Amino acid sequence: MIIVKKVALWTLVVSLFLSLFVLYTPKPKMSDGSFSAVRALEHIEVISREPHSVFDPVAHEAVRQYIKNTLIDYVGAGNVTEYNYTKEELNEGTEYDIQNVLGVIPGETEVGIMLVGHYDSRGHIGRYGELGRSYGAADDGYALGTMLEIAYLYKDANPKNSIYFLFTDAEETGLYGARMISTETELMDKIGFIINIEARGVSGAAYMFETSSNNLKVIDFYRKANLPVSYSLATAVYQVMPNYTDFTEFLSIDKQGINFAVLEGLSHYHTPLDNYLEVHVSSIQHYGEQIEPLVKTYAMDEAYGDVDYFVSNQDAVFFTLFANVFVSYSETLANIMHIVTLLLFIGLVVWLYRQKAVEPGKVLHYTTRFLLVFVGFIVVAYGFAQLMALFGRTPFSLTYVRMNGSELPTLLFMILLIGIGYQYYTVKVNTLEKMRAFLIFGIAFHLLLALITGFVLSGASFLFFVPSLLGVVSLYVSKTDYVWVKHGVYGLTTVVSILLIVPILYSFFLALTVGGTPILVALLFIHLTVLLPVFKLHLGLSN
Repeated sequence: MIIVKKVALWTLVVSLFLSLFVLYTPKPKMSDGSFSAVRALEHIEVISREPHSVFDPVAHEAVRQYIKNTLIDYVGAGNVTEYNYTKEELNEGTEYDIQNVLGVIPGETEVGIMLVGHYDSRGHIGRYGELGRSYGAADDGYALGTMLEIAYLYKDANPKNSIYFLFTDAEETGLYGARMISTETELMDKIGFIINIEARGVSGAAYMFETSSNNLKVIDFYRKANLPVSYSLATAVYQVMPNYTDFTEFLSIDKQGINFAVLEGLSHYHTPLDNYLEVHVSSIQHYGEQIEPLVKTYAMDEAYGDVDYFVSNQDAVFFTLFANVFVSYSETLANIMHIVTLLLFIGLVVWLYRQKAVEPGKVLHYTTRFLLVFVGFIVVAYGFAQLMALFGRTPFSLTYVRMNGSELPTLLFMILLIGIGYQYYTVKVNTLEKMRAFLIFGIAFHLLLALITGFVLSGASFLFFVPSLLGVVSLYVSKTDYVWVKHGVYGLTTVVSILLIVPILYSFFLALTVGGTPILVALLFIHLTVLLPVFKLHLGLSN
C-alpha cells in the first residue's frame, strides 16, 4: 500500500513536470539546409529599427523597400509584384494609400501556397492599455522574418506548385491590404492554401490558433508540421470571438488555410516594448519548424496542384498531447466514439448496480453537491478577476484584462481553489463506494458535455471525451482484483489528464488574460470530476 501511494504521488509529480514541455519551443538553428531563426532575426533587426505604421511614412516606406529588395535578391525582379491602391480606391476615408508586395517562386503550376504577413506596425492607440508606436519586432516582424527566411531556403527549389509571399499593408488600421488583395480574382484563383502569420505577444509557443471552416483535410495537412501546437477547442472558440486578422479577409472569399501566433508577453503587444531587444529567437524557430515543412510538402507534391484540394464537408477534432504528439480525428468519428462510450458507460453502471457496487442515491447526492460547489467557485473566481482588474486599474472583461503581474496571483488563486476542493472531497468522499459514485457522476457529466459539443461545437468535444473514456476504463478496473492493472490504468489516466488540461488552462489564460479566470476555474473543476476520484482511487487501492 505504501509503495502504491508513493507511485501515485510520483505519477502526479512527473505528470505535472511533463506538462511543462507540451508547449516546447526548439533551440534556434543556424543551417543553410533548414529553417534558421538566426537568419530570420537579421531581417527583423532591420525591419524593427523604427516604428513603421502607416502614420510613419518614411520608416514605413523603408520597411517596404527592404522587403521588396530582399525578395528581388531571392526570387528575381520578374517574380516580385506591387499591388498599389489609392485612398480613393480604398474608399474608407483614410489619408494614405495601400501598397502590398508579392513575391513568388514559380512552380510547374501556378497553383500554390501563400504565406501572409503584414509589414505595418501599430501606430495609434487601440484598446485600453495599448500605447501604440510599436516597433513591430514581433507583430508582425516574426511573420516577415519567417517568410523571408523561407523565401531564401526555396529560391532555387524549382517546385511543382508555386510558393507565394504576400506582405500586406495597413493591417493594423483595418485589414485594408488583405481586403484589397482578396478582390484580385486572377491572383486568388491560383491560391490553394494560405498560412497567415501573426503575433499577439513576443514569446512562447507559436500556436496554430485558427483554421478555415470544414478543416478535416487542412488538419491532415497540418500534421506534417514539426512540433505542432494546436487545439480544436481554441479554433472553435476563436470563431465566435470578435477578433480579426488578415486571415479573416481570405476566409471571406472561402480560402482554405491556417493562422499562427505567439501569445506570451501581452504587455509588449502594440506598445514600444515590441522591439528587437525583446524578441525570443526560440519562438521564431518554432514558427519555422511548423511552417517550413508545410511549404515543402505543398510545393513538392503535385497532388496539391488542385486548387480545391482542401475542400471538405466536415471539421476535425484535434489536440497536442505532448511535444510532437498530435492527435486528430473527424467530427463524425468523434460523435461515433461519444455514443459508443456512452453505451459502454451505461452498461457498466448497470453491471455495477447489479453487483451492488454503486448506489444511485449517492450519485445523485454528489451531482447536487458538486453543482453547488461548482457555481460557488465560479462566483469566487469572478470576484477575484474583478478585484485584479480593480487593482490593475484596468476595465474588466471576461476575455481581456490588460495588466502586468497577474500571472502569479492567478496561479496561487487556482492552487488555493484546488487545495480547498481536494480537502472538501477528501472529507466527503472517503470510501471506495463513494469514490466510485463520484466517478460515475464525473463521467456522466463529461459525456453529456462531449455529446452536446460534438454536435454544436465539435472542436471542444475532446476536452470532455478523453477524460470520460479514461474514466470509464478506470471505473471498470476499480471492480477487478488485479492491483497492478488498476495501478497502470489509474496512472495512465492521471498522466493523460494532466498533460491535456494544464497546457490548455495556461493557453486560455494567455488568450483570455486574468479576466477569464471564471472560465479557467470552470474548465478545471469539470476536469477534476474524473481526475480527482481516479487519483484518490490510485492512493487508496486497498479500500
